[in-house]
Amino acid sequence: METWMWAIWLSVFVVSLIIEAIGTDLVSVWFSFGSVVALIISFIPGVEWWIELIVFIVISIVTLLCLRPLVNKFLKKDVLNSNIDDIAHKKGILTKKITPLHSGECKVNDVIWTAISTNDNEVIQEGSVVEVLSVTGNKLVVKKVADEATSEEK
Repeated sequence: METWMWAIWLSVFVVSLIIEAIGTDLVSVWFSFGSVVALIISFIPGVEWWIELIVFIVISIVTLLCLRPLVNKFLKKDVLNSNIDDIAHKKGILTKKITPLHSGECKVNDVIWTAISTNDNEVIQEGSVVEVLSVTGNKLVVKKVADEATSEEK
């Protein structure tokens, strides 16, 4: 079996490169590194096949653990945050009331958004001050903020 191990490692190398070329994430390139080292070791006379397998596994794991964070750091640097990220936890004013059956409209940063309540049974009247909890699709998920006059009386 040791005489044909070079063909197996070469096959693993080619297959892992093909899989890597098909996908967009770094999934199998680490096995390519391990298979190249195992391929080189397979040409050394007298080396058992299980030693090559151990070398393949160790090199693959080491390259995965050491290089993946570094490569991801360079590949992910073009991620841009949009204005959606800034809307969460801001306050806005309802320009159209929210009912259990209809979504309302909320003005945040001078932009009108479709808004829904966190409580499906709640009615929030037009003119109420709300806090944006999150953004789901193109809708703001809001909750009514307690009136300041009411909170001062308590």
